Amino acid sequence: MLFGYLLNLSLILYLIDLCNSRIYCDMKKYISIVALLLILGGALSGAQGARRKTRTTEKPEQKLKEAEEAFAAYRFDDAAELLDEYDTAIEKSRKKNDYPDSKSLRRRVDLGLSMLDRVEKITIIDSISIDSAAFINAYRLSTPTGSLISAEAIAPAFKAAPGTSGYLSESGDKMLWSTLGSDSIMQLMESSRLIDGSWETPREIGSKLMPGFSTAYPFLMSDGMTLYFGAKGYESLGGYDIFISRKDGDSFLQPQNIGMPYNSPSNDYLLAIDELTGAGWWATDRNDIPGKVTVYVFIPAELRINYPVDTPDLTDRARITDISATRNPDTDYTKVLRAIEAVDEHSRGSAPGDFTFTMPGGKIYTRFSDFKSQEARAAMADYLDAAAEIDHLKHDLERLRDRYRSGDRSTGSEILQLEAELKRNQASLKRIANSVIRAEIPAR
Repeated sequence: MLFGYLLNLSLILYLIDLCNSRIYCDMKKYISIVALLLILGGALSGAQGARRKTRTTEKPEQKLKEAEEAFAAYRFDDAAELLDEYDTAIEKSRKKNDYPDSKSLRRRVDLGLSMLDRVEKITIIDSISIDSAAFINAYRLSTPTGSLISAEAIAPAFKAAPGTSGYLSESGDKMLWSTLGSDSIMQLMESSRLIDGSWETPREIGSKLMPGFSTAYPFLMSDGMTLYFGAKGYESLGGYDIFISRKDGDSFLQPQNIGMPYNSPSNDYLLAIDELTGAGWWATDRNDIPGKVTVYVFIPAELRINYPVDTPDLTDRARITDISATRNPDTDYTKVLRAIEAVDEHSRGSAPGDFTFTMPGGKIYTRFSDFKSQEARAAMADYLDAAAEIDHLKHDLERLRDRYRSGDRSTGSEILQLEAELKRNQASLKRIANSVIRAEIPAR
């Protein structure tokens, strides 16, 4: 701006000097020259202002980032407007192909707007923050409900996807899990136990449920017909969303997204319902706790009831800002909580389904009574103790890693020590597993 003023002043002085050197320069011409200079000065200032405005205009990428932030905060209307501005800016750009496509985010924004119109009214009685690597340990399911099993507990031949979980029915004769394909897409699998204790050839069901998308974290209701699972698909709001499907003959029907508040712009997975205790469970990382997920405990309703769309705090209900706000102050939930505690105490005993141990050939033992050899039972007890110690080490290690990520570098050496100890214990666990197998199936 200063440069423009100096330039205009220099021109004025030059022309005045030029005018004075000529005897025929009159006032009329002088005024014309001054007027021309004013016009030129205004044009220059306008051009400079336009250039400044151009320089301060937000880049299209900023609009996309703001849209993503609005989406994560459940401000779906704002996200939609920001995406409109982003698309308009790209349309005017000479390098349209240099910018990310907004179609995926727009689809999820539209899905979020739709879900906010049908947020289910549920009662949440508890929440648990737990290490993401072992979150199934937070679920307390009664024996008739079946059991959740880690990928490591499933026979290697079944190629369970690392970090996922499977489901084993109460009788131990049906199992569902997820396997990782060569295309890096996880697919749900199922198998039934045969009379001789082995498992039939696994059947892929994920590709039929949601073709081309990852499916994992299965849970089958005790009716053997209702399946809950997590999926990353076209109808997913976040990463993983929870879906429901029901069996019709030998196949499952088209799955449905169960909506909010179960699903969010983050990952939500593994919904399980225990009809004996009257409690339901699902896991989510929506609370952004490093290395951990939140497991919500809720009371399932027989009939879905949604909040009215004009509920003032509807967004807070959808994102579960305060679990106490979901409860009825006049209702006593002690009975359900005591039933869950009873499951916790029972799980410490030697009830059926306490563990899953894969024998050669794919046969899975879930009870001490499954072993014919007394020596194998004793080795199995040692195996469970060693596995519990490993879980304890993993918990301590994750806690130290959280402190390290938060800036406490003094934990570095202790982390290395625990990692080495964990590695030794895992090798020992394999040796104990081999001793269980040798005791049960002696070499001929």
